[in-house]
Amino acid sequence: EIPVGLHTRWRATGGVYANPPADVWKFRDHTGGLGGGDVTTSYGTDEVRGALTLGARHSDGYREQDQSDQWETSGRAEWHPAPGTQVTAAGAWTSHQYDVFPTWCVPGACDTRGQAFQPFRIDTSSRGSYTRSDKGFVFATLERTVSPRLNWLARGSWVRTHFTDVTPTDWGVSNRLGTELRGTLVAPERARVVTAGAEGTRSDVTSDIFRTHTEVSGAAYAEVEQGVGSARVTAGARVDAGAVDGAARAAVVSPRVGAVFPTSWGAWRASIARGFRAPTLAERFVTTRAFGFQVIPNPALDPETAWSVELGDAAALRAWGRLDAAVFWTEARQLIEPVLRSQDTIDFENVARARLRGLDASLTATPFTPALTVSGAYLFLDARDLKTDSALAFRPKHLVTVSADYRWRSFSGGADFRYSSRIERIELEAVYGRDPRIAAKVLDLRAGWQRGPFAARLLVANALNYIYNLIPRTLEPVRTLSVVLTWSD
Repeated sequence: EIPVGLHTRWRATGGVYANPPADVWKFRDHTGGLGGGDVTTSYGTDEVRGALTLGARHSDGYREQDQSDQWETSGRAEWHPAPGTQVTAAGAWTSHQYDVFPTWCVPGACDTRGQAFQPFRIDTSSRGSYTRSDKGFVFATLERTVSPRLNWLARGSWVRTHFTDVTPTDWGVSNRLGTELRGTLVAPERARVVTAGAEGTRSDVTSDIFRTHTEVSGAAYAEVEQGVGSARVTAGARVDAGAVDGAARAAVVSPRVGAVFPTSWGAWRASIARGFRAPTLAERFVTTRAFGFQVIPNPALDPETAWSVELGDAAALRAWGRLDAAVFWTEARQLIEPVLRSQDTIDFENVARARLRGLDASLTATPFTPALTVSGAYLFLDARDLKTDSALAFRPKHLVTVSADYRWRSFSGGADFRYSSRIERIELEAVYGRDPRIAAKVLDLRAGWQRGPFAARLLVANALNYIYNLIPRTLEPVRTLSVVLTWSD
């Protein structure tokens, strides 16, 4: 929200990356750094408000062939011509130019210095890979509150992307135009709330990778929230239909029902819903070569669909904490995954029938003093590919997060620790399955100081400099120390 009056904020960031922990992994003779800055200016009255941000940043990267530069700007304007009426317009643009780290080096792809792999160095066949990506959007909304019972909103948007790749040389330009009209009707004392609307989009792409294609889609939706005793029940549905290059696809109906029941043991919630994801133009029509594989198109892809059920409870623990836990179950069909068609050729196919079920729990507490806040979260996920009776790719079974923050006068400090169990299975297992995979154990630290308009923050990401990867042959960020200075008027 843009405040009333004239305001300015300056922010500068500087930092360094840790060097490889072993000399045999070194790839440069200096320490890599990062930095950037941005400035935001806003001005507002009761009737008209606006804000503009300009910024830039640079990174040397923490691996070989990993430098990047980014320039960005964004703006927002609001007009309140009458009580209950607001017109909003916003836009943003960014230009990101960066080296592409393909996959780390293995024997035969570079000089591994006698190692089984070199996580900081690249496969020399991809030396010189580079991308320039320009992205921007504009949108406008008109929101009108006719009365305490009726509100409506109209929205229009345009998103555009333009990328150019070097080694290999590829390019693409795409646009997405969107419109939406939504209305909300509220009964007295919120006994019933009805929301209904419709939206439409048109997407197009012109590229040597995807060729030239268009996709038009439309949707209509409605939902009713009704009080039933002390409970609140919500029921609704959405209908989506569209066409790719003029060929219509079947309409998809996605219903959902949910309820919240307040009790002495907390607020219980339950829901059941159907959802879907249509394949993107990129998944349908891509033709390129990446990481040694020839990727071929598959225009016959069908949407992914799923039914999901959840039961949860949110409860206060006296005055010092809050517990939230839920069990969930999802039955998914027609999941889209890359499939190895031959030794060096892959495409995207509807191959997987999957079941995802588990437990998601979190606890937030102030156990000793209001100045100290601690939290913990645990996710257990049993994700199975029912077609092959194996674990779904890239889904860790256990994910644990523990956080703590303490504030004293102008000073603050905190830490986050994340544990993610070893990934059991990856896509393209026949190619990358023998690569080492380990659990992720990452500690982040932070400290801050603020006085008046000035603030300083120290951030240490991956403080233990834990060496790990989440996707094949791609090293996750090493220890990164950065300082952020902010001045706000």
